[in-house]
This record gives sequence, structure tokens and C-alpha cells, in this order.
Amino acid sequence: SMSLFVSAAAPGMLSLSAGWSSWPRTIQSAARQRTSTLIMSSLVVALDFDGVICDSEPELTRTAWRTARELWPSLMEETAALEETRATPGQLGARKAWAKGSWDELRGNGEDGLPRWLRAKLRLLRPVVETGFESVLLLRLCAEEALAAGPAKRPLTIGEMSTNWGSELRDSLLTRYNIRREDAIAAFGATRDAWIAEDEAGWLGANAFYEGAMEAVRGALGRDEDAKVYVVTTKQARFAEQLLRSQHVHLPDGALFGLGSGTKPDTLASLRQKHPEATLRFVEDKAETIRAAASDPRLFSVGLYFAEWGYSTPEQAALAASMPRVQSLARARDLASVLQL
Repeated sequence: SMSLFVSAAAPGMLSLSAGWSSWPRTIQSAARQRTSTLIMSSLVVALDFDGVICDSEPELTRTAWRTARELWPSLMEETAALEETRATPGQLGARKAWAKGSWDELRGNGEDGLPRWLRAKLRLLRPVVETGFESVLLLRLCAEEALAAGPAKRPLTIGEMSTNWGSELRDSLLTRYNIRREDAIAAFGATRDAWIAEDEAGWLGANAFYEGAMEAVRGALGRDEDAKVYVVTTKQARFAEQLLRSQHVHLPDGALFGLGSGTKPDTLASLRQKHPEATLRFVEDKAETIRAAASDPRLFSVGLYFAEWGYSTPEQAALAASMPRVQSLARARDLASVLQL
């Protein structure tokens, strides 16, 4: 008799038992058709938002600066005037390599009065940011380091800050700056809301979408009702939803998990329970999050994909490449292949 079994080497994929070549062709054909139906019954894909679909770093940094000006106006005013009063970008810790070997792009202040050297430093620090409010803490830390710089003290480098960043340093900065995590999140969200109310087009324009990403998502949503797309992000849901709507993407209710909805491994586990028979895939640009998912026994049947185009350092990309279960995607347009069986 014919039997089908699940291969341990490829969870969720069906293999045919030994003796296949000796079976009658009619039975082989029926088996192939049945296997195809079972394998391709449905597809569920969970996508991170920032760094996978949307390049939101320019907006994130400007919102962090606007928030910091509200929270610590005198300190930020002093930071904005540093070049005029006593220092060059190099003395403030900037490197010409940040601007392709030219100091010109690091001099002076840009949009919202944000110093260009500070804006460049925060972009390079973006890979360590998990939730938006953390960029406010990093911005103040960079400002304080620059203000304290002198012949006997240089500002912390990108590498030093990235290596030491984590929950312990984040929490110590919250204590030092006398602000609670909840209040920092609220202040960051309120600043975004104020910007949107004042200039929605400008806020939307400060965000960019990776080439091919939205086309892949729209294609998946329009192609097959059985293909379900979820967005799993640490951004506050209302902002992710507004950005998706601006690209004519309307996810069903319950398909967007934002800040406060739990950890990403927990969210994926809930999706695994909700869609037990489906092929489930997850795309993320943060290597540490991918590692957490890869080591979670609830998620052994989930396909994991690392987005190389997102906010990651070479070290984080190497970490993702070292995990056998993880497939790396080079370009955002590669999402199209992930979003179909």
C-alpha cells in the first residue's frame, strides 16, 4: 500500500516512502497530485516592517530629535550650536567615512535643525534600535558625549556604543535621564502624532519603501485568498497601518501586530497555532530576533528569512548566515519568492 510521511529533515514537507520507482504510474501520478495539494494548501507569511518593507530611519531620527527638543530643550539647543561655538564634526566624534570621505555632508544643521553629524551617527546606530523610543536615548547619549568632548576625552565610537547597547544600558539611561520607559514611548508617539497633524505629507515623505517590497505584498494579497500576510513590528501599530495605507495596502483586522502585542517569537507561535496546517514563513532584519525564533521549539516548522537590505551590521549578517535554518535574502524584491509557494 502507498503511504506518505513527514520528513524530519524538512518539517512540514511530505516525502514518499521507499519503493517509489516500482509503483504503477497511475499511483505515482495520484501521489504527486495529493502531495502537491497537501504542501501547497496555504501559505502564511509574517513580515517585519522597519528594515524589511520600509526604510523609516530618516523619519525615526527626525522624530527622535523633535522628541528630545521637547524633553530637554536647553541641552538640544546647546548641541545644535556646537559647531558654531567650539568644535568641528571630527572633534564631535564624526568620521569622514560616514559621508563617503567628505566632511561637507557632516557640517551644519539640516531639517528640523538637526546637526548633520548627529543625524549620520544615529543612522549608523539604527541596527541596535529595537523600539523607536530607544533612538531618543541614543540621541541624548551622543549629544552628551559630544558636549563633554575635549583634549582628554573623546566621544564614544559607533562600535563602542553598538557593542554595549542592550536592555541594561537602555534602562540605566532611562534612570539617568529621569524618564520612565512608558513616558518615553508616549512622548515619542505624541511627537509623531503632532508631526502628522501638522504635515502628514512631510511625515510620509520622510519614510521610504524598499524597491519591490510593496509590489510583492500587494501581489500576494491580490493573488490568492489562501495566502495570508501578517506584519509583526515593534512600531506602534497606528503608524505602521498609516504607512501601509499610503501604499494602498489594507491588511485585514488582526493582521498587524504592533508595539505591545508581545515578543515576535510569541506572536509567531500564536500564528502557528492559528494556522497549524499552513506553510509559515517569517522575514526579519534583526539577527538577534531571528536567532530567538530559530531556538524556540514552538517554531521549528517555521521558515526563517534574514533581510540583508535592512538595518544590520556585518557582524549581525554573519550571525544570521551561521544559522543553518535561516535563508538570507539579498534584495527587497526577493520577498516576491517568499510570498508564494
